[in-house]
Amino acid sequence: MRPAGREASQPRDAAGDYRQKTAYEVSRLSSRMMKGEGRPAPLGDPTSGIVLVLEQPFGPRTLQALKLSLQAVGLHQAYVTYESTGLLAQEIQAAEPHVLVAIGAGAANDIDAIDYPLVRQPFSTAEPGVWFPWTKGTKGLRTPALAPALDDDAAKRRFWLAFLTLRDLGRNT
Repeated sequence: MRPAGREASQPRDAAGDYRQKTAYEVSRLSSRMMKGEGRPAPLGDPTSGIVLVLEQPFGPRTLQALKLSLQAVGLHQAYVTYESTGLLAQEIQAAEPHVLVAIGAGAANDIDAIDYPLVRQPFSTAEPGVWFPWTKGTKGLRTPALAPALDDDAAKRRFWLAFLTLRDLGRNT
């Protein structure tokens, strides 16, 4: 029996709590990232389940091309962060992605360098454009670097062919 004057409490929304926790943690990490070396803030939604790690160097043109590429495959909400921030391990732990994408060899090496527990296959050994089991619950995908693809047609074709692998995820979201 409920004490007089007390209303029944509403059940907690576990998914909402998770989204709030993840957004808070990633927001703190983003602030640290921008303070440290003046890097741009990560893009997208850290609770989307999809995390892309972009290789250095990158500039406004590279970020714009990546945004357009994500829109083209229907993944405009995907979370985009950067290699060499020193915070990548914490970002991945906070976001708990179902899909992790390394854009460029530098990003692949940076992901491998965090020595994440329970890795089944490292990014550095993955074939570009082919899904692989990074961990039990996370699929990995490696693509060629984006920056060279902005000015070289052959590099653009290699990048785009690998990146199109993400298209099926966009259809399911």
